[in-house]
Amino acid sequence: MSEQLDHLDALALRVAKGDEKGLGVLSRGEYLYVVLAANRADLLAAGNDTIAEALARLGESWTAQLVERWQYKGDPTKR
Repeated sequence: MSEQLDHLDALALRVAKGDEKGLGVLSRGEYLYVVLAANRADLLAAGNDTIAEALARLGESWTAQLVERWQYKGDPTKR
C-alpha cells in the first residue's frame, strides 16, 4: 500500500497546482484520496461528494494514512 500511496501523494501535489491529467484513471477511492490530499474541495464537490462521504468511502485505514501523511504539510495549493 505504501508505494500506491506514494504515487497518489505525488499526484496530489500536481493536482493541487491544477494538473488534473492523472485523475481519470483512478478508482473512486484513489480519486477521493488525491482530491482530499490536494485540498481541492472544488473537485470533491464536482463529484457530488461531501468531505464526510469521502472519508467514509476511504475507510479507516486510508483515512489514517491520509492524516498521517498530510497533517503537517500545509495547503499544497499554496506551495
